[in-house]
Amino acid sequence: MYEQHDSALTTVQCVFVFTRTDESFRFKKTTFFLRGLVPTVPLMVSVVGFLALGAACGTLASRCPWFDGVWVAVLFVLSGVCVFLSSQVQRVKKQGVTARRVAWWLLLIGNSFAMCGWAWCCARLFPRNDFAWSLAESSQPVVVQGTVVATPEKMRSAQGFLGAGSFRETSVWVLNLTAARDLHHWVPVSGQARVFVDGETQPLSVGTHVQVHGRAVRPSAPNNPGEFDFRQHSQLNRVLTIIRVRGWSSIVVCPNGITVSAAGCIDWLRQRCRNRLHAIVPIQSQPLADSLLLGLRRALPEEIIRAFTDTGSIHILAISGLHVGLVATVVFYVFRFFGCPFRTNWLIVSCVITIYAGLTGAALPVLRATLLLWVACTGVWMKRRVAGIHALAVVGALLLVWNPVSVVSIGTQLSFLATAVLISLGAWFRDQPTREPIERLIEKNRGVLTNAASRLSRSLCWGILLSASVWIASVPLVASEFHRFVPVAVGTNLLIAPLLPFVMAAGFACLITIGLPVELCEPLGVVAGFLFDTLTWLVAAVASIPASTLRVHALPTWWIVIWYLTLSLLLLHLCDHSKMMKESHGRCFRGVYGDRDWSSFRQKMCAFGVFLFGFGVLGVGLQLMPQTLKESRVTIAAMGHGCGIVLKSREGHCLVYDAGRLGASGTALRSLRATLLSQRIHTIDYLVLSHADTDHFNAVPGLLDEFCVDQVIVSPQFLASSSRSVTELQTLLVKHGVPVRTVLRGDVISIGKSCVARVLHPQRTPNMGVRSDNENSIVLDVAVESKRMLLTGDIEGDALRALLRSGLPQADILIAPHHGSKTGLPREITSEVRPGIVVVSGSGGRDWPLVCQKFHQGWTGLRAVLRTDGEQSPDRGAVSITMSDDTMSVRQFTPAGWRRVL
Repeated sequence: MYEQHDSALTTVQCVFVFTRTDESFRFKKTTFFLRGLVPTVPLMVSVVGFLALGAACGTLASRCPWFDGVWVAVLFVLSGVCVFLSSQVQRVKKQGVTARRVAWWLLLIGNSFAMCGWAWCCARLFPRNDFAWSLAESSQPVVVQGTVVATPEKMRSAQGFLGAGSFRETSVWVLNLTAARDLHHWVPVSGQARVFVDGETQPLSVGTHVQVHGRAVRPSAPNNPGEFDFRQHSQLNRVLTIIRVRGWSSIVVCPNGITVSAAGCIDWLRQRCRNRLHAIVPIQSQPLADSLLLGLRRALPEEIIRAFTDTGSIHILAISGLHVGLVATVVFYVFRFFGCPFRTNWLIVSCVITIYAGLTGAALPVLRATLLLWVACTGVWMKRRVAGIHALAVVGALLLVWNPVSVVSIGTQLSFLATAVLISLGAWFRDQPTREPIERLIEKNRGVLTNAASRLSRSLCWGILLSASVWIASVPLVASEFHRFVPVAVGTNLLIAPLLPFVMAAGFACLITIGLPVELCEPLGVVAGFLFDTLTWLVAAVASIPASTLRVHALPTWWIVIWYLTLSLLLLHLCDHSKMMKESHGRCFRGVYGDRDWSSFRQKMCAFGVFLFGFGVLGVGLQLMPQTLKESRVTIAAMGHGCGIVLKSREGHCLVYDAGRLGASGTALRSLRATLLSQRIHTIDYLVLSHADTDHFNAVPGLLDEFCVDQVIVSPQFLASSSRSVTELQTLLVKHGVPVRTVLRGDVISIGKSCVARVLHPQRTPNMGVRSDNENSIVLDVAVESKRMLLTGDIEGDALRALLRSGLPQADILIAPHHGSKTGLPREITSEVRPGIVVVSGSGGRDWPLVCQKFHQGWTGLRAVLRTDGEQSPDRGAVSITMSDDTMSVRQFTPAGWRRVL
């Protein structure tokens, strides 16, 4: 009995020990596999990674007012300490691996601190005599002298929406300031100014000394959440002054003439090329030719830009590595055809591409491609093969040192990301094991057509892989920055790829005919124009496909960081794998990189693929997740002289009250779009247009193109208006299939369980004395949670007096009538409504102090009067009001972020 017990106990112990051993083995194997997922990072890649991290931190820190020069000095001190400690560790005799790693990490951290301080200096430090320091946020007349550094470029014609006509032709150029007139004296100044001139574009060469009479202003900060920051953009580009000139008669060329420089010579050649294109290419194809060949995009029509954007091929319109690669390939094979030596050919190609980079404006993607070509040329002359990822890292480090603030630019990020993906996949594909001799023999015995079809299918599969990989890698950045998801981008790029070389070749053939008679080259221009039109037609056809582009929400920052960290590890694994494959090919025996290594590599790729797929599904789930709010929110957007009010209920339904701005429909659309996207709104359930003035609805065409509008609500008087703008709007609504509902006093608009709007005006019995559009404005009494809000449009005059006599309900929030003007009866309406807060959608006009005083006189319980378009930054910006149960909070958007008002 005891023997059986001992035997059983022994068996249990053996099983337990074996189980523990097996679990320990599995744990070690899992740990080894997880460690294997972290690849070896090349030297230059780690350097450029830390430099980019420091540059990004320094650029973002430059936006914080409290991060001043003291902190920058601390950063440089810390950098010096890290470098000193690294040098001391390196001096230790018989140092081990750990000591070398510590020294290397200290050196990397020190470089990151130094780059952080350098980026802050590039973003924040300007000369004390910079002309922008003497300017205010409101425009003021100036007379300045300077030198032209960028020639006038015609801006795209901003066609007015809804019968507003077209604006005058405008050109923009850059002036390097040297002096400004102060009364009768000239004061030396510095800095650069962006000059906008109305009128037909006039020639003005680089290096020309001019005197400009105009009105100057500093770039303004965004007034709405999510809006593009022109001030920050101008600061990073070191152009702090904007000068607007009414006509070319206000620009006088100075007697001292033109300063000759290399930039002037390149500009002269650029103008010659542009004149040649305009002489032989049909007029309808000239804007696209300027963009594809010379990088001049400002004159491109809005519909062409939208078509390329909606198909994911907008990168074709910007001169980038694709254009540089095509030009370099053509030049290389042309000179090889004439027997040019290989190394000399590389040098010639590099010089030609350098000239072409200057010809196209030397944008950062072009500089990146040009520097990559010079690195490759250096490797050819030194007879050393340069790895693509190392060359990209070297170029990235050079560009970061030269312009560290460019790291936060979405164009820079997408450019380097696409190049890294192409380099990694190209290296992996190039270093694949060669086919067996029997396979090559079978292919040799096949027919010509069969082999051609086989090669074509392989090229097509490879093209699909490249296009899809770049698209997948760039989707999160594009979605977060541009709120777009373009599922047709892969197919569009594959369709364009065979056509684009012919388009570019025809365009460059037109350029190299400079010096020949125009009549002789006109057939070439016709062919080029046909190819440009074909490209435009193809892109427009793809853009017309339903759901070619979708509006999406911005992805969370943590999701983007994890996605790109994982993607970086995957790309480094591909480069590491190709390196080991290359080393195994160079050895004298085969089988060095055997089946075991291939199996390990496949396991790692599968692990990364499964993780990225699952993480991508999580990102899609975050997009599709229904949003339930704890509170309702009303946002009065800063539209200038206009109106745009966004109401989002607790259930996620959206009502937009008016959408327009006086004389600037594009600006109105940008402001309202930013406000909607900042609240993750892509569907407008109700779009209420108060009355038939274009400053209240000229942004509607853009909203119909970019957002889903379920219903438009207007008054019968709106539809009966004889305005051409109203007629065009009705045509657009029919085209988009948006139903139109008319409302009168007593009608109800249900925005959800927590939000209901009741119409107070217009009356059901028409008042024959009411004739103006303003007096027919839709007035809404909105019950939001436990609060009430009164939306008044532009109601004024007799209609407003009649409404006051009939009795207005008391409300917590009043949107002042007619942008806060005196005709809105400020004292009478606040006395009747008794609001806690009054919001003016606009500036209030010249009588603002008097109007503001009357608001307070009408109701002593008024706590605040806010306006969205004041003269100074603290007194303007979008107003956000959140309501939940019995609580209400009021905030106003400022350049430093939201500030709490109540």
